[in-house]
Amino acid sequence: MMSMLVTLSVCAAALVSAGLVWPLTGSKLLAAVVWLALALLLQYRTALQFGGLHAIISPDGVPAWAVVFFLWTEAFVLAAAALTVPYWVLRLCHVPLPGWGPAAPLALAAVFGIFTLWQGKRLPVVREETLLLRDLPAEAEGLRVAVVADLHLDQWVGRRHAEAFVRQLNELRPDLVLFTGDQCDGTLANRREALAPLADIEAPCFAVSGNHEWYFDGKSLLAEYEALGLRMLEGRKVTFRGLTLIGVPDQAKLVSDANDGLLASLCADLPQGACTILLSHKPRIARHADGLGIDLQLSGHTHGGQFPLMDRLIARYNGGLVRGWYTMPRGLRLLVAPGSGTWIGFPFRFWPVTLPVLTLRRAP
Repeated sequence: MMSMLVTLSVCAAALVSAGLVWPLTGSKLLAAVVWLALALLLQYRTALQFGGLHAIISPDGVPAWAVVFFLWTEAFVLAAAALTVPYWVLRLCHVPLPGWGPAAPLALAAVFGIFTLWQGKRLPVVREETLLLRDLPAEAEGLRVAVVADLHLDQWVGRRHAEAFVRQLNELRPDLVLFTGDQCDGTLANRREALAPLADIEAPCFAVSGNHEWYFDGKSLLAEYEALGLRMLEGRKVTFRGLTLIGVPDQAKLVSDANDGLLASLCADLPQGACTILLSHKPRIARHADGLGIDLQLSGHTHGGQFPLMDRLIARYNGGLVRGWYTMPRGLRLLVAPGSGTWIGFPFRFWPVTLPVLTLRRAP
């Protein structure tokens, strides 16, 4: 019911502001009613399938054409509202707009909807860079680390996408692959096929959970990750080529974190001069990790903000950490990865999905 009310509110506001029903004509009103009915029908179908939050997170059972239709129309109305409000303000203020008729903002919104969906559904853009770490052990010199954040395998990006992603990853020949959570959305029964290609990753893999694992049967999903070769670091630490890898689990909450005490206990017996990498889905724990001897933290969760201006809002709820590199006061380096996938609940991106590949070097 909540998702239906949200859809109704967004559609009504966007239709009015986009000028689709103003100036009012019979054909525009009919088109608006038909479009709104289809959008509400899709939401009702997803509510029947799962109900509540699950209907938005993973609308399994809905025909693919209906999912594409709803996602594109959602992007269209949001862009149309953003473009046509200033258009009509300028028109009412008698500002000359040569060549810009009332349909121009709507045409741009249609193209923008396609572009923002493609930016989230495409294969990630590879970002290779060198990272200097002061305590890097000799056996980790030149180590190539691929960082996979927020892959979000689901109905929108299923097995075929996962197979293409794994081929892309293997062609990069990383020495280590680190997953920072939100590997998939949905129940294990619905995601087993989409997750299967992860078993073909050639490099050693370590992972932690994200909040989306716990919206469904988190324990079953984590067990499946282990079976596929992703070693889960849920409150554990391991040594890999002289590096100490530490992972903290997540929970089904958007912004809260309760891992400070767990992380402190995991760091209590670190040897002097250890080079430590922390995997944490949410980035804001970095301010606590900075005082515990952690050298590098890898996180995701924010999807890089997805859009200009929207990234400022997301940063506000994640301790100001939203995208790229940060250096904490005591020297911890933090990478908030923009994400290698996109959540179907809001799959629109201005910036593309990315796959960071870090080459580790010892700092002079």
